[in-house]
Amino acid sequence: MKPTPIALRKRIVAARMEEGQSMGEIAERFRMPKGTVQRVLERYRDSGSVEPKPQNPGRKSAFSKGDLRRLKRDILSNQDATLEELRGRSRVNVSIVSFHNVIKKLGFTRKKNRYTLSSSGVKM
Repeated sequence: MKPTPIALRKRIVAARMEEGQSMGEIAERFRMPKGTVQRVLERYRDSGSVEPKPQNPGRKSAFSKGDLRRLKRDILSNQDATLEELRGRSRVNVSIVSFHNVIKKLGFTRKKNRYTLSSSGVKM
């Protein structure tokens, strides 16, 4: 969900501070949920800013771009290697499940004891 635009946040704060409107009136005026108005006003009260909080991009991958390139080359040169063998040669210390998920994201499938690129061409 996108953050409320800063210009609208400033108008919400101005409506409260300068015009003395209630949160319900502001919500009705700008056609938005009262909870959104409340969060904007709390953010302004606590930090003095109407800027949105930074969004969390999620957990960082254990695999760098270089690790992914090396893994792809390793799989292409050793198509019959097991997950354990590939994981042992890699420089990344992750679980077998994580390793399998990365190989899948690279677009490889396991067919008859060999890794091949899937026909859909999924790539990271």
